[in-house]
Amino acid sequence: MKPFRWTITKREQLGTLIDKPGSINLIRRDFLSDIREVSARIVALGEDSDLAFIGRTPENFFDYLSGVFSNVDEAPALHLVHFSLRWSGPKGVRSIESKTLNGFFDYLVDEGVDATSISQSAKPLALVDFVASGGTINNFVELSRSQAERYGIDWNAVQRRLRILGLRARTHNSPNTWRWEQHQDWLHLIPDATIKNVSAPAHLLYHLANDQPKVTHSFHPGRWGGDGTDDHHVTDEQKQALGLAVQLFDAGRDRKERLQFASLIANSQEMRQAATRRLVSRLKGK
Repeated sequence: MKPFRWTITKREQLGTLIDKPGSINLIRRDFLSDIREVSARIVALGEDSDLAFIGRTPENFFDYLSGVFSNVDEAPALHLVHFSLRWSGPKGVRSIESKTLNGFFDYLVDEGVDATSISQSAKPLALVDFVASGGTINNFVELSRSQAERYGIDWNAVQRRLRILGLRARTHNSPNTWRWEQHQDWLHLIPDATIKNVSAPAHLLYHLANDQPKVTHSFHPGRWGGDGTDDHHVTDEQKQALGLAVQLFDAGRDRKERLQFASLIANSQEMRQAATRRLVSRLKGK
C-alpha cells in the first residue's frame, strides 16, 4: 500500500492541519536560499532526467521543486519515493520475505518508479538522496534489480536509464577527499549509470537528515505491504512539516523565486546542454 501523504496542491483537503496562508512564516530566508541553491544543482546535474527523491531526508527539495515546476511544460517529473532501508542485514535484501517484497514492489508501481516504468521511460531517472555510506542507494538498486528479475524485465534496459545524484556535505576538495562511490562493491550492477555528487551546506543536510520534522512516517520493511492504519494518527511534528511543505511549494510558484532559481541554473556549466537551456527558458517565461 502506498504510504499516505497529503497532496499539498489540494488545500481544501488540508483543513485545519495547516495555518491560514501568511499567518506563520516557517521558512527562514537563509534556509530558502540553501534549498534554492541545492535544488538548482540537482536539476542542473540531472541533465534532463526525471528525479526520484529517495526517503524522507530530501522531501523539502521535492516540495520546493514541485512548486517551481508547477504548470511548466516538459519539466522533469518528480517522485518522492518513501524508502527506509540503510542496512538490510548480513544476507542482504534477498533475505526479505516474499510477501514483504510484494508490498514494496506494488508501491513502486503505484509511484511509477518500478523496473518496467524505468525501462520504458523516454528520460533517465536520477535517484537523489543524502549519501552517508551508500547503503540506502545500494539497497534500492538491489531491490529494483530483484523486481526486474521477478517479472522478467531486462535489467540492462533499467540500469542504462538510472542516474545517481548523491547529496554530500560541502568540503574543501582535495586528492584525499573521501568519495563514497569509490568504496562500493555493488556498482557493477549499474555499469552504465552516471554518478554525480551535489555539494550542499553541511548544516542543511544534517538538519534535514537528523532534526527536520517529516510529513510522513518512515516507510521501512515492517510497513511494506501493510494496510496503512498507522498513517491515520497525525502528530504535531507532522503538522509542522506539512506547514513547511506547503510554504516551500508556494515559494517555488512565486515568479520572483522561480527567476532566481532559473538564474542559478543559467550560471552553471550545465547550461551547455540543450535540454537545460530549454528548461531555463520555460522557467523564465512563467
